[in-house]
Amino acid sequence: MKRIVIGLVGPISSGKGFLGEYLRRNGFFYISTSDRVRDEADRRGVGKTRDNLQNIGNELRENFGVTVLVERCLELIPDEAGLIVIDGMRNPGEVRFVKEQMGGSIIGVDAPAELRLKWYLGRGKRRGEDGITEEDFWRANNRDLGRGENSLGQQGSATFLMSDRVVFNDGGDRMMLECDGWLQEKFGIELEGKRRRSKEG
Repeated sequence: MKRIVIGLVGPISSGKGFLGEYLRRNGFFYISTSDRVRDEADRRGVGKTRDNLQNIGNELRENFGVTVLVERCLELIPDEAGLIVIDGMRNPGEVRFVKEQMGGSIIGVDAPAELRLKWYLGRGKRRGEDGITEEDFWRANNRDLGRGENSLGQQGSATFLMSDRVVFNDGGDRMMLECDGWLQEKFGIELEGKRRRSKEG
């Protein structure tokens, strides 16, 4: 069976993680570049705040090359995995690696700003990595999109433009339905898992 690799990109709290979990429940091996940054934060003994994670991710790309986080994910993917989803790429170099070196396709996940703000604030209270105010959201969002960042930093807007397919998270089933339809059309994959209402990611 030919290996199928899907990369997920999109703005903060758009639903990437939820879509990734949906694909995992339907047979994909799920892995996240953000978790590789969290691993590095643990090794350094620093708190996993949004600012710290963004700074560490940028530093890793500057010190080891723009593809370092995807390469660290690749090391953890079992040889037998035929369906793979890589979540959380935030730099065009990472997307190019997935497309050119892994033969992957990219799904962009988008959601209305008011929903992303709501999900961000809820997640911030639960997970402790994100801020808990609207100002925190917009500051993190703007940096994630690439404002004030260099070419090795967060470049969310640029990565989103490299999507092969964009799906929209309206808080209902739309995101999964659009993903299902595209996977079936492009790869002949028909997911059988029960759909659940989409949440933040």
